[in-house]
Formats: sequence, C-alpha cells, structure tokens
Amino acid sequence: MVRTTSLAALVLASGLAITVACSGALGCSSDTTTLSPSGTSGTSGTSGTSGTDGDGGTSGTSGTSGTSGTSGTSGTSGTSGTSGTSGTSGTSGTSGTALTAGKTTRMITAAGKSRSVVVVVPAAVSAGKLPLVVALHGNGDTAANFISGTTTLESLAASKGFVLAAPQGITQDISVFGQMVNGVDWDPYRNVADGNIDLPLLDAIFADLGASSSVDATKLVVFGYSQGGYMSFRYGMDKSATLSCAGLIGAADPLGPQLTAAAPRKIPVALQIGTNDGALSQAQATKADLEGKGFPLDYHEIQGAGHVPVAGGVTVPLTYCLGQSKP
Repeated sequence: MVRTTSLAALVLASGLAITVACSGALGCSSDTTTLSPSGTSGTSGTSGTSGTDGDGGTSGTSGTSGTSGTSGTSGTSGTSGTSGTSGTSGTSGTSGTALTAGKTTRMITAAGKSRSVVVVVPAAVSAGKLPLVVALHGNGDTAANFISGTTTLESLAASKGFVLAAPQGITQDISVFGQMVNGVDWDPYRNVADGNIDLPLLDAIFADLGASSSVDATKLVVFGYSQGGYMSFRYGMDKSATLSCAGLIGAADPLGPQLTAAAPRKIPVALQIGTNDGALSQAQATKADLEGKGFPLDYHEIQGAGHVPVAGGVTVPLTYCLGQSKP
C-alpha cells in the first residue's frame, strides 16, 4: 500500500544537501511539506535500437562491347558503380562479439539522448566470460572520476576480473510528486512515460555489453553511490529477473516498499552506509523491508562514517555482488 510521502534531505556526492520528495522508506530528516503519494513504479523503458546499416550501392553495369566492323575496335567496357555507404548505427554494437582489454569511452543513444559510458575491460577477458558491473556515480561527480578517484572500482576491475561500465549522468531538474527537484544526476523516481531518461540508458548498456561473448549473462550487477545508489536500487528491483545483484552505498530505497513488492524476483542486495550519514534511517527502513520480504541482503553500517568520502569503500559490497548469480 502506498503511503503519503514527505520531504527528505538527500546528500550529494559533493557533500551538499538538496531537498527532494520521498516516500515512507526514504527517511525524512527535514519534514517541511506533505506530498501526494506516488503511484506504483513502472518497469524500465525499452532501450533504443541500433541504427540500420545502409544498403550497399548498386554496382555499375558493364558497358556493351562494340560491334566489330570490318576492322572495328571493341567497345569500351562500362565502369563499375559506386558502392553505397553504410548506415550509422544508433549505438556501438557488441552483440555476440568479444571485448578487447583496455579502457574506452563509447557513446550510447537512449531516450533520445547521446550518453557517454566509460568501459574498462581487464586483461582477464582473454581467459573467459566475466561479470559485468554498471556503476553509477553520485550527484556532481563524473563517471571517470567515480571509478578512479571517488572509488577504486577501476583497479578492482583488474584485480577481481570484471567488465566495468560507468555511464555519465545528466544533471536534471525534475518534478517529483508535484515538486520541482533541481540538480539531480539520476532519476530513480519517475517512470519512462513521465520523462525518465535513465532507465532506458541502463537498459541499453546491459543489452549492448551483456550480449558480448565476453560477458557472463548470469552475473550482471548494478552498483551505485549516493544518488547513483538510489538509482541502483530502483533499477535493480525493476530488472530483478535479469540482474544478479544490486549494490548501493550511502543510499536506500527511493520510493518505498512498493518497489520491493513489485520486484519480479528477490534479487540479492548489498547495502552499506555510515552511521553518521543523513540517509541512515532510510537505509535501516530499507533493510527491514528487504529482510521482511525474504530478499538476500548483505548489510553493513560503518561506525563513525558520514556520507563523504564513500563509507567503508566499495570492496565489501562489490565482492558480495560479484559472488551472486542469476538462476
């Protein structure tokens, strides 16, 4: 049952706080307004399809040979036609192909937006299929800094052997429960029909990289910190039938028990938060909801830690998620 919602202070990765709409499980530390309840969250949008390859051009027909006269010369053969150019694909396709070790940035089009994704493929890819981790940064951060500055995700991709994809969020001003919320990099609140551009992006990333022959399709992880953590939880519940684990640090359930109630599968969840983090009560409510419904849960409170820097680091929750497999 959806409850009346109130306001909460969600803390940005920069350490600043913003006031956003929340529901019961999104613990509210600054109750100032009562908001209307949200409806049941929808499923994530369908990822954009790749562009159609252009048809090759029609080759020119050969010229007609000249008719020999008494001493006539043969006709000049026709020149071949110019081949057509190939169409531009909507996304960089990797379906069925092996990934090459290295760090690249690829562009993916989803929900009408061109989005950049930093992809790290470790040397271990030559030995066989690897897990895929899609990592979501906090508000105000960048994908590149998140995996090698804010956290150690890039080095862990090499040492633990997984493919890492870190998309860049787009700062948005969105309407949540009738209230404008400014400056969030991820939207874990709205449905695609209401303008959510991030759910289709995640669909496209998992469809693109997950189809590679280098990726173990039973080990697909969504992992995030702060605002990226809220997004991770939302997407993990929506796509629990296909993902193996959802990991979040300094975050919680963004919409309340309706997300876990609607989840197709009881997906394993790793949740880690500092005891001085403003979202602690939200995380504790999320823990109680997950445990009450029988979701596998790896939960850690880091004593004395706040929201910034990342409480306890990423190694423990990430290791738990890498150990999970989709049945």
